[in-house]
Amino acid sequence: MRLLKLLFRRAWPGPRRAEAMPVIPAAELALMRERDRLQSLLDTNSDWIWEVDAAGRYTFVSAHAELLLGFPPEDILGRTPFDFMPAEEAERVGALFAGIVARRAPFSGLLNRNRRADGREVVLETSGIPLVGADGRLTGYRGIDRDVTEREERAGRIAYLARHDSLTGLANRPEFMARLEACLAASRPAALLLLDLDFFKEVNDQLGHASGDALLRRVAERMRAALAADCLCARLGGDEFAILMEGFDEAGALAAARRLAATLCEPYQLEARQAVIGVSLGLALAPRHAGGAEALLRCADLALYRAKEEGRGDVFLYDSGLEARQRADEGMEAALRRALAEGEIDLLYQPVFAAEARRMAGCCAVPRWRHPLQGPVPPDTFLALADRTGLVLPLGEMLLRRACLAALSWPSGWRLTVPVTPVQLRDPGFAGMVAQVLAETGLPPARLEIAVGEATLGPAPAEVPRALRKLRAAGVGLALDRFGEGATSLAAFQRFRFDRLRLAPMLVRDVEREPAASLVTAIALLGRRLGLGVGAVGVETPGQLAALLAAGCTDLQGPALAEAVEAAALRPQPWPRPAATIAAR
Repeated sequence: MRLLKLLFRRAWPGPRRAEAMPVIPAAELALMRERDRLQSLLDTNSDWIWEVDAAGRYTFVSAHAELLLGFPPEDILGRTPFDFMPAEEAERVGALFAGIVARRAPFSGLLNRNRRADGREVVLETSGIPLVGADGRLTGYRGIDRDVTEREERAGRIAYLARHDSLTGLANRPEFMARLEACLAASRPAALLLLDLDFFKEVNDQLGHASGDALLRRVAERMRAALAADCLCARLGGDEFAILMEGFDEAGALAAARRLAATLCEPYQLEARQAVIGVSLGLALAPRHAGGAEALLRCADLALYRAKEEGRGDVFLYDSGLEARQRADEGMEAALRRALAEGEIDLLYQPVFAAEARRMAGCCAVPRWRHPLQGPVPPDTFLALADRTGLVLPLGEMLLRRACLAALSWPSGWRLTVPVTPVQLRDPGFAGMVAQVLAETGLPPARLEIAVGEATLGPAPAEVPRALRKLRAAGVGLALDRFGEGATSLAAFQRFRFDRLRLAPMLVRDVEREPAASLVTAIALLGRRLGLGVGAVGVETPGQLAALLAAGCTDLQGPALAEAVEAAALRPQPWPRPAATIAAR
């Protein structure tokens, strides 16, 4: 540009200067051209070229400095690079640069944060070479700055995602395990808390995955708010979370866990819907329970497993007995698999009596397993194990087929009641399996009644109402089992159509005393108003039988009326005379 201006003035000297334009020497012209070319390169380069003196003050900056920092070059000259950095960054980079200067060394790729004139921060990558005078003294540095803000933000985001869960922002499993291992390696006391969300799958199925994701984010927010800032929260996967609490003793960890449980169980507002979930927590302490990360995680997991078995909603502290129980469960699972494969599990049939007609009206199928070493195993025990392991699906199908075949030989008016577990009912193929068994055995659907546990309904997943609708459409009867044991809303009777309520065992056991007596009477009245039968299971004494009859129960079963027997020994049973006499009085 300077060359063009000079040539223009010499070519057009003006109206009053007619003398000839002096000739520019070729060497000077070439030098001017080279300088203009160099200046053009400096001004159009996307990087910032600079020089500083021995004191670190800028003596030259290219025009691009204004684009990077927002300051014109004249405002930069005479100042040092550290004047444009945040204080802590200036201290860090200054220490690094002092070492470089002391060695008179070139450098490259030095990252540093700078504050622009508008207050925003940019990340520059700086490289430079030393300038040495003829006398060997360092006179300064010359170098280049490059804006790498976007690159570093991308790298930072990638690094963040490598250590954090993308949905909740909590630490992920690798990051949590690394922090846990570092804590234990330093021999610092710590508490490890594992927790699962109860009924999250049901909320996810009912409200959709978007609402499920929103719920997980809200859970993460509550976790961070409820715990101390130095607690590390992580999402290990799905609805499983972990918390590392360094320096906590047993009392402090239990208190923090219970506060957290209470916070997480409060209702969540998800758009126009309200969601309620529960939480189960397992707690293990280091170094008391284990000194290694994997071992401590196993201890907490066993405690979590026990918390779920104990009814959910609370925290369970690990103890050494859980290991023995786990080994026993593993042995029992292997035995159950063998028993299923070899057909060792069969059925007993408990007679069911119609109260009004005072006669036998059918039977309830009761699974039986005689363990070769332990003897008879209670149905609740091995069915719960079958539920946990998934064995209940093939086992349930086998027992249903066997019961339907047995029922073919009964009087045509008798009903077969078959209780099912939550895992069975949530299986998408359950209703189809029932229909297939009925078709294969030839048992009329109206003679089969499926008993559904009250706890299965809860926040029922989509598979449950779908299965119940299919069963009802096929003509199969439905009973709500163990009614009064859980917290079923009366609104459930609008969502699900049942034919019968079967009272919870605790109500039958205590029916001769208040408040159970009044509760059973109220349930029987509710059943009559809704057109439902009300059955009592586990009637053991004449007194219970009399009280249940007085309350208005329509169906009764238990030892006080008739014992459960094998299919070959099943005969029509008469109404028990002593109980009938007591009831009449």
